[in-house]
Amino acid sequence: MRMEDNGSDTLLVFQSPGIEEWKRGHPISSPSPRSAAAKMAKAFELIGSDRGQFNITNAVQCFPGKRGAEVGLNSRDRSPPAEVLVACSKWLKTDIHKRSYKRIVVFGRVAEKMVRKLIGMDSRLLYVPHPSARGVSLARLAAALKK
Repeated sequence: MRMEDNGSDTLLVFQSPGIEEWKRGHPISSPSPRSAAAKMAKAFELIGSDRGQFNITNAVQCFPGKRGAEVGLNSRDRSPPAEVLVACSKWLKTDIHKRSYKRIVVFGRVAEKMVRKLIGMDSRLLYVPHPSARGVSLARLAAALKK
């Protein structure tokens, strides 16, 4: 899966695609009403915008699988293993350096860890919880999207 390039000067970086995003080939695009994608769509609406106003990528470009799937548990997506983070870092670095972004909004701990490792401290960066994190509000996500 590659970056969704909408010609924006703002890059949104998420952790990794879920199974629906992996099938669709677009980051943060699951049709499920309880997905991170649905929550982001609501946050875009709150600021009078849509995803087409942003470039969107994932820190990890492939679906990392489900946690507990091997024992039949209904579980969340698993965190990408370290070797996957290393292998995908070149793609994320390419996406970050594709243009001179004014803002880079990073969602979640995995994405934050990778971005920090790639570009260190940078005034363009804003770190926020992943949309699916417990307790993260629509207002907080919308505020992160505002220019």
